[in-house]
Amino acid sequence: MSYNKTRGSIYICIRSRDLINTSSGNTGNRGRFVLFEPIEANDNERLAVSLTSAIFPNSFYNLSSISKNNLISFIENGQQYNIQVPDGNYNITELMTKIKELMENANSGAVEYTFTYDEQTNRVRIISNSQFITTFKFTFANSPRRMLGFDSQDYNFNSFSPLISNRAVDVTDTQNSLYVRLPNLSNQKIIESSTGKYSNILATIPVLYSRNSFFTYDPSTPFEMELSQRSINSIDVAITFQDENIDVDLGNADYEINLKIDFYSKPKEKFREIKLHKDMIKKFDIYQKVNHDKNMRMETLKNLKSLKKN
Repeated sequence: MSYNKTRGSIYICIRSRDLINTSSGNTGNRGRFVLFEPIEANDNERLAVSLTSAIFPNSFYNLSSISKNNLISFIENGQQYNIQVPDGNYNITELMTKIKELMENANSGAVEYTFTYDEQTNRVRIISNSQFITTFKFTFANSPRRMLGFDSQDYNFNSFSPLISNRAVDVTDTQNSLYVRLPNLSNQKIIESSTGKYSNILATIPVLYSRNSFFTYDPSTPFEMELSQRSINSIDVAITFQDENIDVDLGNADYEINLKIDFYSKPKEKFREIKLHKDMIKKFDIYQKVNHDKNMRMETLKNLKSLKKN
C-alpha cells in the first residue's frame, strides 16, 4: 500500500489444528480463529492483512465426489452404463487403469478396452476389441473428461476407429491452485473473474503435483488486502479451489498459515475545488446585472403607480 505505517505489524501464526472447525465433515479446509482481544484501528487508521508464508499438505484428491468429477457414463451395444470412480489422487496411468477395470466389470467382460497415454503429445488413446460402437458420454455431469483430455461432447469409437483425446490431459482437472480466503474480512480491492464481484481471496497458491507431500508458499512481496472494517475479533479461514463452493478435502491433514496485520494512515478526504471558466463567470455576471436592472425597473414602475393613485 502507498500509505504510511502508523505503528508496528502484528503477526498471527495459525495452525489448522487450533481452529474451530467450520468445515463439513472431516475435510479440514475451513476454521475460525478467535482473538483473545480485538485488533482495532484508530479513527485515522485503516487495516491491511497479508499472507506472508504457508505450508500445505498435498493430501487432497484430484478426483472425488466433492470435486464433482468421478462419474463415467458410456453406451455399449445399446445399453447405457453409469459407473463411479472411487475417490483418490490419480496420475493418468492409474486413472486409465481404474476406468478400464470399472468399464469391463460393468459389462461383465463382454467388451475389453485398451487405454494408452502418449507422454510426448499429452494425449490419451482409447480403443475396444469390438466392431460395435461404444459411446463415451462426456456430456454427462461430473465426468473426469478434462483429466482424460476431452471436451464436453459424446464420442464414438470401436475396434476399427480409436478415440484420441482432443485437448491436453490435465490430471488436476483445472484445480491446480489453492485459494486462501478470509470470508469474514471485507474489502473492496479484489475482484474475482468467476463472479465479477469483490472477493475474499487473500492469496492464490500453485500446487506442485507431488501427492502425499508438502508444498510451501513464501512470496517475496506478499499482496496486502486493505480492509473495510476497523476492528478484527476473529479470523475465518477457508481453503478452496477457484470455485468457492468446491471445498478442498484435506482429509483433516494439518496446514499452517502466517498472517501479518498492518496499520496505515487513513488518507485525508480531498474536497474538490470547482473552478468556473472565465466565459461562464462573465455570462453569470451579465445575467445577474440584467436581473438586477429588470428588478429595478419593476420597482420604479410600482412606485410610479403608487404616486398616480395618490
